[in-house]
Amino acid sequence: MRELIRKYENNEWHEKLKKELNPDQYFFVTHENSAILGIAGPGSGKTRALTYRVANLLYENVPPERILLVTFTNKAAEEMKNRVREILGYLPKGLWAGTFHSIGARMLRRHARLVGREANFSILDEDDRERMLKSILSTLIPTFTARDKKFLKKGTAGKILSLSRNADIHQDEYIKENNPELEDYIPVFQQLNTLYEKRKELANAFDFDDLLVRWLGLLEENEHLKKYYQEHFSYILVDEYQDTNTIQDRLILLLGEKSSICLVGDDAQSIYSFRSAEIGNILNFPDHKPSCTVVKLVHNYRSIPEILELANASITRNKNQFPKELYTTRPSGEKPQVFLARDNLEEAHFVADKILELYDKGEDLGQMAVLYRSSYLSQELEMALLNRAIPYLTFGGLKFLQRAHIKDIIAWLKIIENPRDELSWQRVSLMQSGIGEATFRDVWALLRAFPDPLEAAIQGKAFPKRGKKGWKILVDTFRLLITEGKENVSRLIQIIMESPYQEYLAEKYPEDYVERNLGIERMAAYGSRFATLQDFLESLLLEETLFLENVKEENPEKDYLTLSTIHSAKGKEWKTVFLIGLNEGRFPSPLGMENIDEERRLFYVAVTRAKDRLFLTCAEDDFRGWGNYTGGPSIFLKELPLDSYECPEPIGDRGYY
Repeated sequence: MRELIRKYENNEWHEKLKKELNPDQYFFVTHENSAILGIAGPGSGKTRALTYRVANLLYENVPPERILLVTFTNKAAEEMKNRVREILGYLPKGLWAGTFHSIGARMLRRHARLVGREANFSILDEDDRERMLKSILSTLIPTFTARDKKFLKKGTAGKILSLSRNADIHQDEYIKENNPELEDYIPVFQQLNTLYEKRKELANAFDFDDLLVRWLGLLEENEHLKKYYQEHFSYILVDEYQDTNTIQDRLILLLGEKSSICLVGDDAQSIYSFRSAEIGNILNFPDHKPSCTVVKLVHNYRSIPEILELANASITRNKNQFPKELYTTRPSGEKPQVFLARDNLEEAHFVADKILELYDKGEDLGQMAVLYRSSYLSQELEMALLNRAIPYLTFGGLKFLQRAHIKDIIAWLKIIENPRDELSWQRVSLMQSGIGEATFRDVWALLRAFPDPLEAAIQGKAFPKRGKKGWKILVDTFRLLITEGKENVSRLIQIIMESPYQEYLAEKYPEDYVERNLGIERMAAYGSRFATLQDFLESLLLEETLFLENVKEENPEKDYLTLSTIHSAKGKEWKTVFLIGLNEGRFPSPLGMENIDEERRLFYVAVTRAKDRLFLTCAEDDFRGWGNYTGGPSIFLKELPLDSYECPEPIGDRGYY
């Protein structure tokens, strides 16, 4: 194996690195300190540097199983591994690479009995969690007031449980600090939490948060396991560290007590505090590791100098950060343009007309994007695009895996993998004729008494008093599925689609049945990549961006404009970017004013998505939202140096300076 990796002599290898990397990247890749923090600006080749560091460790004959590479998508981890294979000519087996959640799931499956589960446990997504919590609350509080019902419908309970756990704050304290209006509900939350944990245990299930919290607990509560993994991982590398929460930070610091830790991220792109991301994790890492070497990667390969000048001028106003200034060797181009419209309708027409103008000059729609702080800001623009027959797709809405027909298929498969999954049983049972909620509860009370509810159902040991015909259809389908085994995922999905579920799908969704059917076909094709059903389900549930590319396939237009929230646009780039809705009260949002630094980082992320052209738009009279709003241009526009942009009619001429 070593001979395969060492296709380069040592000097030749380092010459290759110097040729492929800039000096800062080379230093980052080869530096031997036990604690390294790479502060990598947008477009600076962060992923490239991290990939080459992994390749360099393998070249130096570090055993792959001693390397832990943590990313924020499994797709990113796979891309890095593929790139390492290209660099070295060979990728030895055993490298630990994946997201925090996928690695947590792997650890918990290895030691499932220690955390009260079987290794085939199910993973509840957000919708599953809400269904389970709502079911528990309905029994906990038999009679709801109007306020209680409103509380339930909003899913507040699940959000508070999740956010408090990820922020590593006791639930009671979290409510008092962040939701004081719900203090009266604290006793309800305490009971809810207890019952929720019990229901998950009975269902042999974990939710997303458990994959982190219970993983951390596993290590903290089992000294021998903690020591084993601390000694097992010699090198820990983590991408996008500015997006980690408190639990993830504790995991890395615990696992890395005796290891080399290499973190990469950009505090200036920390924009997910609403998901409990904690910017202090990256800012304070040098305090945890006083010997830490900080490497700044600031050579931007994406944007022209004029766009970077504007971005640098904006982010400089944030004080609590690692100071840095992006630069580029790209030739100069057009200055960013600011357009102050009379109202939001004029703003929409300006953007749509400019898109047509650029398209007529030969720029593909796929190379253009319109970004905004919140989805509601795009409404007038979408009408303008439709009137001009400009094809577009939006990002930041309902995800592929949240769609009902996809969740239906997943429910069937989850039961094959974990027969104790109550929520999945409920979903497939309620599809059957004659079976309602009460009937399901009755039959499930019988089934859950058996060690394997699926086997019991197939053998006829438990069945409902009503809906027997529908139950027989369900059981017959499962009988076919289990004879196939768990290795051929595509075939399992095909069996489901050849069952009466096909008729159910056509009857329930007559208006878009064909489209939904195609979505299931694509999922089946994706399933052919996996050796086991467990691997397939875990990939589906833990990879948020998995089916993003499929959205394009659902649109007959090959060339389309992108409309996206800024949060959904992070990590992407386009030749031309329009940032709309730059009005006070819109961006920064009213709530965002409480954390103006993060809102400014969001602005920074948005403008650095642009390669060649950047348009910033706002309106004097803004009718979006409730009523007429005339707050004028955003503070993020007003604080920019006048020479950092061009404006057909200077903002100052309208009394804003």
